[in-house]
Amino acid sequence: MDFTDPTDFTDGQTAGIAPVLWLERIETGISDEDLTESLRVALDRHEITARAARAARNLNKRLHDRRQREDLLRVLHDTATDLTGIRDVEAILLAIVKRTRTLTGSDMAYISLNDYSRHETYIRKSDGVVTEAYRTIRMPLGTGVLGKAASGIASFQTSGYGDDPSVEHIPAIDEIVRNEGVLSVLGVPMHLYGKVVGALLLADREPREYSADVVDLVDTIGKHAAVAIDNAQRFTDAVEALNRLGVENVVHVGELADMQAVIALDERFIEVIVRGRGLEGFVDLAQQMLTVQACVLDPGNGLLALPPEEPTGDLRTRLTAVDDAALRKVVDLAVAGGRPEELTTDRGRYTVVAARAGTTHLATLVLDGVLNLQQRQLSERLANFLTVIRLFDQAAVDSTQRRQFEVLDDLFSDRDVPLEISRRRAATFGLLPTSTLTVIVIDPAGADYGRVEQAIRTTLGATKALVARHGTHICVVAAATSGVAAAVMTGLRAGGVTATAGFSGPTTFPALRAIHRRAELALTTLTALGRHGDLLDGDHLGYVGLLLDAAGSGSSPELMQGPIQALLDHDGVRGTHLTETAWVYLESNLNLARTSEQLYIHRNTVRQRLDRIATLLGTDWQDSTRRLDLHLALRIWRLQGSKPPAL
Repeated sequence: MDFTDPTDFTDGQTAGIAPVLWLERIETGISDEDLTESLRVALDRHEITARAARAARNLNKRLHDRRQREDLLRVLHDTATDLTGIRDVEAILLAIVKRTRTLTGSDMAYISLNDYSRHETYIRKSDGVVTEAYRTIRMPLGTGVLGKAASGIASFQTSGYGDDPSVEHIPAIDEIVRNEGVLSVLGVPMHLYGKVVGALLLADREPREYSADVVDLVDTIGKHAAVAIDNAQRFTDAVEALNRLGVENVVHVGELADMQAVIALDERFIEVIVRGRGLEGFVDLAQQMLTVQACVLDPGNGLLALPPEEPTGDLRTRLTAVDDAALRKVVDLAVAGGRPEELTTDRGRYTVVAARAGTTHLATLVLDGVLNLQQRQLSERLANFLTVIRLFDQAAVDSTQRRQFEVLDDLFSDRDVPLEISRRRAATFGLLPTSTLTVIVIDPAGADYGRVEQAIRTTLGATKALVARHGTHICVVAAATSGVAAAVMTGLRAGGVTATAGFSGPTTFPALRAIHRRAELALTTLTALGRHGDLLDGDHLGYVGLLLDAAGSGSSPELMQGPIQALLDHDGVRGTHLTETAWVYLESNLNLARTSEQLYIHRNTVRQRLDRIATLLGTDWQDSTRRLDLHLALRIWRLQGSKPPAL
C-alpha cells in the first residue's frame, strides 16, 4: 500500500493515521494548493478538524518561508563567493539568471543592461527563453516591463502583458512576446554607484501574481548581481590595463589603483565572513578601506557596531549629539533612494549609507565626513556586503528563537494545545506551573532584535522569562509581578531603544491568553493615541480600551455607531466625505485652517461641508454636550480601519 496518500486508507484507518500523514507530507514539502485540496477532502470525510486543517496550513507556510529564507541565504552566499571566485562576465551572468529562475520557479529569467547613448536597454543574458527574437530584445527605456524596470524608478510587474494598459506597448515587441508565449513579467532595477545599470527580470507563460517576498528576493539578487558583474568587468579592465602598461606604459596609476582597491575590498570581505568576525570586523574593514571613522546603526538608529579600537572624541560621541529627527530624515532618504546621503550638523558632516534587502531596511553605515567619488563607490559596495551580514545574523537569531516562539504560540493561539503540554514546554525555560507571570508586549520601533533582547535579559537578571518575536511585536512572559514591566522599559531606554509597550498581569498559566490580549490592546491604544515610547497597563484601559476592543472586533456596537449614522449613510449613498471631514475637524480642535490643510481642500469647501453636517446632525453637534459622543463614535470608525475616500 502507498502510504503517501490518505485516500488509500479506509475511513477507519485514515482517522488514526491522517494527522501523521499530513505531518510527513508537510515536512517533505507540499504546495499550498495541493495541501488545501487534500485538507478539503479530509474535512469532507471528517478525518480531521477545522482547527487541525488551519494548523496544518500555518505550519506548511512557516516551513515554506523558512526554506525560502535558507535558499535565499544560499544564493547570497554563492553570489558573494562569485565576487572573488568568478572573473568571467559571461559565466557570472549565466550563473545569476539560472539561480534566479531556479529559486523563483519561473519559466525564464534574464538580465538587461542599459545603453544610455541610445536611450535603450537590451537583454544581455537569459535562461529559459526559447525564441531568438525574445533573447535579443532591445527597447527604449520606459517602455514595456523591461524598459520600465530598467528606467530605475521601481520594480514593475504584470500578469497579463498583452492587455495591460499600464504598459507602454510597442507593436513589434508585443509580437515577439506573443510568439514566446509570455503572459506575466516582473522586472527589478539594478543600481550601482547611484546609477541604474539595467534590470533583473522573471517571466512566465501563465498568469502569475508575484508576491512581495518574490519581489524582495529578486531585488536582493539583483543588488549582488550588479556587484558581481561590475567586479568581473573591473577585473577584466585591470588585466587589460596591466597589459597596456606592459606594452605601452600609458595606463594612469590612479585608474589602476581604483580597480585594485575594489578587488581588494571584495577579497577582504570574504575573509571577514570566513573568519566569523561579524559586524565589528565589517566596521574595521570599512575604516581601513575608506580611511574614515565608521559605525553601524540598526533601523531604529541604535548603535550596532563600532570598530575594535575607537579614538578619543569618537564618532559615536558626536552622533549622540545629533538630532534624532534630522538623522532619521537623512536615513529615510538613503533607504528610499539606495544612494549615500550627506548629513550636516554643528558637530560635523557625515555620510549615511543604507543596507537594504528589497524594501526592508536592515542597517545603516555611518561614515565620518564627506566622501570623494572613489570612497562613495566603495561605500555602496560595503552597503551590499552589510546586507549579506545582516541576513546571516537574522537567520542565526531565527534559529535560536524558534523554540521560544513555538512555546509562546502554544500559549497564546486558539489551537487546542493541552495546557499541561504548554506548561511542560514553558518549564524548560524556567516558567514553572506555580509561577506568577506578567506579559509584556513591546514595539521596538525598528531596533535590532539582538540589541533589544540583550537589554531585556540584562534587566531581568536571574528572573526566568520567555522572550521572542511574536507577530509584529516582541513578547516577554516573565516569572515576576507587574513591576517588571517598568523595569524592562527603563532597561530598554538605557540601552538606547525607544520602545512602546503594553503589559498585563500578574496571572497564572490558564489566564495567559487573556492577559496577552489585554497587553496587546494596551500597545494598540498607545499607538493609536500617538504615545510612542510610553508604557500602559492593559488592566486599566477603561473606556478607551472598550472602544479599541470594539474597533478590533470588526464592527462597532450599533449604540456606539449611532451618533454618526446619518453621516455614514449620506457618504455611502452620495459618495461624499462628510464623516472624514467631521473626524478631522474634531481632531483639529475645531480649527478650520488646520482642517483645510489636512484635507487638502479650500476653507470654503470645509465650511460648506460643516453646514451640511449641521443639517444632518443638528446645529448643536459642536456643543460640548454632544461633541464627546460624536468624537468617540468617529474614533471607533477610524480605529476600525476605515479609510477616507480619495479626495
